[in-house]
Amino acid sequence: MRTRRLYTLSLLLATALSFLSCGEDRTYEYLEKTAENQWIFSKMSEEYLWADGLKSPERNEFFATPSKFFTSLLAKGDKTSFFSDSTATTSYGIKFALMRDPLGEKMSRYFALVLFVEPGSPAASAGLERGMWISSINGKTLTASSGKQLTEGEALNVETQDIEFDDVESKYVWSAGKAFTLQPSTAITDRALLLDTVYNVRSNKVGYILCNNLNGSALAGEFQTVALDFLAENVTDIVLDMRYCNGGSIENAAEIAAIFVPASLTGTPFATLNGKEEEVYGYPAPLTNLSDKKLYIITGNGTRGMAELFIASVNASRGMYEVLMIGERTAGSNLMTREFESPFSFSINPAVAVMASSNGAELTAEGITPDYPLDELEEVEHIYPLGNEREYILRNVEYLIVNGTMPQ
Repeated sequence: MRTRRLYTLSLLLATALSFLSCGEDRTYEYLEKTAENQWIFSKMSEEYLWADGLKSPERNEFFATPSKFFTSLLAKGDKTSFFSDSTATTSYGIKFALMRDPLGEKMSRYFALVLFVEPGSPAASAGLERGMWISSINGKTLTASSGKQLTEGEALNVETQDIEFDDVESKYVWSAGKAFTLQPSTAITDRALLLDTVYNVRSNKVGYILCNNLNGSALAGEFQTVALDFLAENVTDIVLDMRYCNGGSIENAAEIAAIFVPASLTGTPFATLNGKEEEVYGYPAPLTNLSDKKLYIITGNGTRGMAELFIASVNASRGMYEVLMIGERTAGSNLMTREFESPFSFSINPAVAVMASSNGAELTAEGITPDYPLDELEEVEHIYPLGNEREYILRNVEYLIVNGTMPQ
């Protein structure tokens, strides 16, 4: 590491000293104008997973904007590392699927199916709910590029349409919906643990948890509380819905995973980060343990990063108590990033390691394949709220719990 730092420092100094014009030494002017990118290159040379493959930028490349300069250093295929400036990311708080008319009536038309609305967001305040079909924005029908408009921006007027069954024609048709006004997008802190409840499914007691990320200092404690409630309710099966779980901290992932694996594994590896140096994270001692309960995890293409590591490690650690995955293949976000704040008004988040699960197997960019592949959009005519027992995937999971197999 020391050798690499000395090399980087020597390279930057050599580049600066070469900046002469008509015999006039303009080194300090050059260093001042390129200080931000000099810092980026130095930090990337020290920390980036593929630092050994970094090429020395041309002198003029140091004059690019910091975000462009950072992007120019990334290895081919690196879609994980990212640049953050001081501007807060804003959102309307909608997760949606943009698609052509699913009924085939108006194939030139696009609709945005609302999949999830973040509590407290502009979309939630306006009254949008999962299962609604957005058909127009500010009076104009949607196009293939309307996704950006529904992500962030100024106040919006949106209209929806409903899908209903026409008894006369014996088919599903579009009908008039409602109009909503969304306030300008704002910075949103995504809630992690959104729902926990218990269902009576035949002779089984099924505990359901909806978890959308693994962030927050209080999250492990919230999971412990839910676990105690499940024990008090004599829950036999647990459904952990992580279809929209988009990552989080490795410390939270380890603490929550410890609830679902045998307590005897305390202190053994939960995960290994294979970077320039190997980092091993162990299972902490759980305050509550549910390792003897049958565990079903709902996944989707939004299940990414630390959520994938959590699933892989728990699956490898439960031994005789298997984990069954139902849903879609996960995102395949197998790299660990780390934030480095600059002395300027931005930070960089380069990939620093490949994540490996509790058995030492590295996660791959192909993602994790579920045991029972299911697409939640299989029945677009009936998109029920998450946690509703009529919701397509949860309904199938309950069938699996009772019958040991999926419906044919």
